[in-house]
Amino acid sequence: MSDEMRIIPMDETTVDMEQEEEVCSPSDCAGAFMHSFSHSLVQGPIDGVTEVVNTIVGSRVIPKVEVIKTPEKAEIGTNRWQAQKYGSGAGLIACLFIVGRMLSRRR
Repeated sequence: MSDEMRIIPMDETTVDMEQEEEVCSPSDCAGAFMHSFSHSLVQGPIDGVTEVVNTIVGSRVIPKVEVIKTPEKAEIGTNRWQAQKYGSGAGLIACLFIVGRMLSRRR
């Protein structure tokens, strides 16, 4: 058997399962949450409408409009990553709530 491939018994585990988690200050996590929230609430619908219109027309009628920049991707599993995911989900829910209220408004 080559040196690269060998069977490691369970008691000889050399892989450290615990990774050092980067500490996210409360203000940094709140900033990541709000940036992802606002991106999902504002930029998501803009991108969606642009894509639908350009697809229906068959050409690029509406150019790419960027009101809020896409948040930088955080390392998976970190506190900043979790804040971004919660913010993105909350922004999506808020967007759906607003659109639902606009569609169901009775005059």
